[in-house]
Amino acid sequence: MSFDAGPVTVRTPLSLELTRGASSTVTAPLYRDGGRVPASAASARLYDQAGNVITSEASALVGSVPSWTFTPSTTLSLDQGYRVEWDITHAGGIARHTVSVAIVRRALYPVITDGDIIRRDRTLDATEAGYRGPASLTDLQEYIDEAWTEILGRIWGQGQRPALVMSPESLRSPHLYLSLAIIYRAMGSDRVEMAAEYQAMYEAAWASLRWVYDSDDDGVPDDDGRRQAGPAVLWLC
Repeated sequence: MSFDAGPVTVRTPLSLELTRGASSTVTAPLYRDGGRVPASAASARLYDQAGNVITSEASALVGSVPSWTFTPSTTLSLDQGYRVEWDITHAGGIARHTVSVAIVRRALYPVITDGDIIRRDRTLDATEAGYRGPASLTDLQEYIDEAWTEILGRIWGQGQRPALVMSPESLRSPHLYLSLAIIYRAMGSDRVEMAAEYQAMYEAAWASLRWVYDSDDDGVPDDDGRRQAGPAVLWLC
């Protein structure tokens, strides 16, 4: 593998939300030419909004993957504007990378599993003789994870913050349908119609989504009702 001709990619697809007072692991794996680039050394620092180093790790490496496990102090303010900066040494040089961070009361986690998807479509059960899912997979976690990443990115893109959503169960249907859409797109051209159908169901579920939201970040819902998450987007499949 040669990566001298171009930069490595540091895989951090989203801004980070780190729970105050809880152990968090931040990673920054490197990729180039379709594969992972091993790191030989890595250091990481957490900065506050004023650019002051709050905490750092001079040897943030697990195996050959940049990885840092630490606990944000309970004295940190709940806010955006923090950042983690990496210096990562690899065979092609040094990658310097920054990812934005919010310190939060509690992070938002998904609520669906393989079982939810299989209950919706029994042909995606890899333990059954009639399995018609993606080849060579024993579980659907990577599709669930990709759909969740897309949903978190959509929340951020609407100017809202995932950690302020206080009803994770309200995201079940959008997450389920988007996972199914991604799965069927991965299965090739003979599943395009099913992928489009589930994509449309995802958009409809998002358009009708109501969640409990804490816009002032005081740990209490804004009101007794559920608020609309945001407008739907038209996808042309």
